[in-house]
Amino acid sequence: MQTHEEAGQASGGGAVAGAAVGGVVGHQIGSGRGNTAATIVGALGGALAGHQIEKQVRKTVVYDVVVSFEDGSQRTYSYPQQPSFATGDRVRDAGGQLVAN
Repeated sequence: MQTHEEAGQASGGGAVAGAAVGGVVGHQIGSGRGNTAATIVGALGGALAGHQIEKQVRKTVVYDVVVSFEDGSQRTYSYPQQPSFATGDRVRDAGGQLVAN
């Protein structure tokens, strides 16, 4: 059995929150006409960072089970939680899901 992580789906909330924080920080840095540019750059950077942070927070672990069949073929089944069977257990395919024999 192998595991891998899948990035979570971002809802947009992280980008919005990041843009708000980045805009405020950028506004504090700039002065004069540079203030507007710093606010915009801060908002864009914050939005990108917030989006990535949200995806990281929402990531999931996927369990990949590789099954060798009697005919010599192999197939990989993926599960969002650790399955109840272990390496070496005899299983069968029941409509796309594995069940213990």
